[in-house]
Amino acid sequence: MTWELDVPFPAAGRMRVFDLAQPMYPGIPHHPAHPPYGFVLTKRHGDLVYPGGVSGSAAMITTGDHVGTHVDGFAHVAKCGTVAGGVDITGRQSFTGGMAVHSVHEMAPIAATGHLVDVPTLLGRELTPDDAVTGDHFATWFADHGPEPAAGSVVLVRTGWDRYWSDPQRFLGTETGAPGVSLDGARWLADRRVRASGADTVAYEHMPSPSLDVHVHLLVEREISIMEAMNLEPLVAASVWSFFFVAAPLSIQGGTGSPIRPLAFVPQS
Repeated sequence: MTWELDVPFPAAGRMRVFDLAQPMYPGIPHHPAHPPYGFVLTKRHGDLVYPGGVSGSAAMITTGDHVGTHVDGFAHVAKCGTVAGGVDITGRQSFTGGMAVHSVHEMAPIAATGHLVDVPTLLGRELTPDDAVTGDHFATWFADHGPEPAAGSVVLVRTGWDRYWSDPQRFLGTETGAPGVSLDGARWLADRRVRASGADTVAYEHMPSPSLDVHVHLLVEREISIMEAMNLEPLVAASVWSFFFVAAPLSIQGGTGSPIRPLAFVPQS
């Protein structure tokens, strides 16, 4: 499968590369709707030794397609049985074959100018579950941090909520809620025709959100990719607010989402 991307790649030269993925290991947070990540070493050095003392090791991983740092596919959320593009998905899915339409393996790689919105810096405090990121927040941030995002760009939203990454129950916020992007904020981004948006929380949108209004608006109505459980601390630590962004899903045929390892490239003088 090939894609044609109209992307303003950065000029050649020395780049500092930021890894925006959370590490994957047993026990990482996973939403109750998705199975957990699992890992086991299946072959140790010394179990099988080749001539000359050479050996190899291997492992087996199991995971849901929405666990760890990941991207939501366009078949992940439906409203009244309809997914992105007005497609009726109810008759185009199966347990063994997955999604026959909008499978994540069909999703084009995300490669675009990226922007980071650091909400704790904007508000001057740590966020609480009551905090919803609105269009006004985005407008205020970009008024002080360069022009508003252009069509096709990527906007990443740091809430700082990943400070609870090692406390899965609190991080997930299933009982307490969690900060995130509001429907108003999602509309602000969509109106600027961004290619994708991501956050450091497990659900991207402000929780609780029983009807997943933000997911419906971005994925179903506007075909804008959502990335979740990102590690945005490295960018904040370096005061990097704009960069060239690259991420791509695994080629999981029939998948509703996929782990990703997003990267931010920043030119070095």
